[in-house]
Amino acid sequence: MNKKEAATFLFTIAKEIKRSFESPVILVTRKDYGEDIFNSLIEMRTALLQQAAPARVADIINNFHVGWLQAVQDIEKNKKRVKDTPRDIFLKAIEFTRECMNNRHKNFQKFIDQLQLNMTTEEITLIQTDLAIIGDLRDIVNATLIEKLKYLRNLADSTEFCSKINDEIEELLNWLDRLNDHLAIQFCKVLNLRVPQFSSDLTKTLQDIVDEVAESTDPKSQKLASEIMSKGKILGSIVRIDSVNDLEIRKVIEKIKILENRIDRLKNENSSALMALQHKTLYLEERLQSLENLKESLNNLRNQNRRTYGDLTLSQSNEYQIFNHILPHNERCRLVEQLVKLWDAAIAPGCDRKSIISILSAADIKEVFSDDIGHFTVDKYGRKLYTQSNDTKLYQLNEKNELVPMRDDDKHVFFYDECGRYYINDLRQRIYKADGSASEYVLQKAGVLVKVREEIDGNEYFYDELGRYYFNGFGKRIYHEENSDTEYEHDGLGNLVKIRDELPFYNTCPREPMVMEEMKYLKHAIGVALKKCLAEVVLHQPPDPVLYLAECLEKYRTNVETKQRRSVEEKEMRAERALQPLPTIISPERSYVGIGEGEEFDSDYNYTSYESMKF
Repeated sequence: MNKKEAATFLFTIAKEIKRSFESPVILVTRKDYGEDIFNSLIEMRTALLQQAAPARVADIINNFHVGWLQAVQDIEKNKKRVKDTPRDIFLKAIEFTRECMNNRHKNFQKFIDQLQLNMTTEEITLIQTDLAIIGDLRDIVNATLIEKLKYLRNLADSTEFCSKINDEIEELLNWLDRLNDHLAIQFCKVLNLRVPQFSSDLTKTLQDIVDEVAESTDPKSQKLASEIMSKGKILGSIVRIDSVNDLEIRKVIEKIKILENRIDRLKNENSSALMALQHKTLYLEERLQSLENLKESLNNLRNQNRRTYGDLTLSQSNEYQIFNHILPHNERCRLVEQLVKLWDAAIAPGCDRKSIISILSAADIKEVFSDDIGHFTVDKYGRKLYTQSNDTKLYQLNEKNELVPMRDDDKHVFFYDECGRYYINDLRQRIYKADGSASEYVLQKAGVLVKVREEIDGNEYFYDELGRYYFNGFGKRIYHEENSDTEYEHDGLGNLVKIRDELPFYNTCPREPMVMEEMKYLKHAIGVALKKCLAEVVLHQPPDPVLYLAECLEKYRTNVETKQRRSVEEKEMRAERALQPLPTIISPERSYVGIGEGEEFDSDYNYTSYESMKF
């Protein structure tokens, strides 16, 4: 590949990046398959620029074929677990998809920025136009994914939710087929192949397998045919890309209108940018014409003759269809194997590559390997399973690098690492469990194992940040500490509320008011004064109640001091009178008798008979 061809291949990469934004799919497996396509294109361009050996080119092609096969298998596994998977997994997958789209756009932008030094001004202008269109497509798909997220969150019916997720998974599989179809076609165009009509040979491989499946009398094949009809899928048909064509046509027309307006403004000026704008407009017009021709060709191809096998309809046109996920797994493996052989024959005729089916089915073949510990086989989960002489049991290496018997159960497949024995849950977390009845732990970021589940006397208990809990018959979390009869439930506000067997009853009027010492002090010290002064304020309602209350309190204080002073004076007066001798009281008879003749009786009878008034 020379520099000119390398520059042309950049626009091919941009075209395939646009294609990855053609449909708002949800990456339920949390793997960006569009990024894998982009990486395959970059690797192919680098290999051709470096004039790499044919074996390396064949490896790149082989990897993306095997990648498609593995991706379909992973997606189908997720499809089988839709009903058992929490909703949050799928809702988070939408956010993951949006992040992947943004990262894909940024990675392509960085890739172009690195190559701009070796590109001409015209090429830079044209590739920037493609980047702008890709950005617009990304924004449209992002908006659609947000609408899907809102819609799925509002679905209350679990059955309807599962149905929608299955539709999204089917759309993801169709999208994956289209990406790999066009990737293979682009590789056909850029490689100097030794087989004539190589594109037709690729699509014919799928058609041959489809014909065999359709003509077979095997019940599985008939079941496949009925499944195809129920899905409304025409097996072997051309790729339907009307949506992306229409979307890209609209964007190209918008760009052309913008450029024409800018050209009209610059016509009366001597600007060096005028020629660049005209070149960009010419490029977009050619792209628009190409899209229109492609759309018309697709419509014509759909109207061509078809051949039928019973109720199964197969299209004669095989221009684009190379991969198809609806085929059974064994047929998909055979399809990939034949495709890889065809590529090897075209690129590296002398290359003797191992069968794809044998590679993917190594676990079934039970190929035996050996190391310092002993003989082992590798199962489909990638685990080393050791065998010993005269023993049919399988063994694994534990965290101490010792052989222990394999102890899988019906629900989980167990592995070992430096922390111990674990299995992987639906959230892709490692759950550590020493044996069948042991508690389960999760490894935190700080490197600490935290208990999350245990089983006691047949009852399951779980742990969270609030404590230990179990689920009652109504599905509620009931928090229950070990060695305690008290149970709590969450009130939804972060608090644990005690669960009582009977409703609590409280006395509305307690005998002794619950008051604090401070309240007692205030009541004893200033309670009477405040009560009287506040009553005066309420009675008179002065303009300035605060000042009036202060004056009343001051007046009350003055009255109290005056009363206390008078009380002290009265006590002192009484004490003084108690110290003075009382006058002798003489009765009137005696006074009269003691007076002689000629003497006058001058004593006050009332004074001698009464005492002064006492306060």
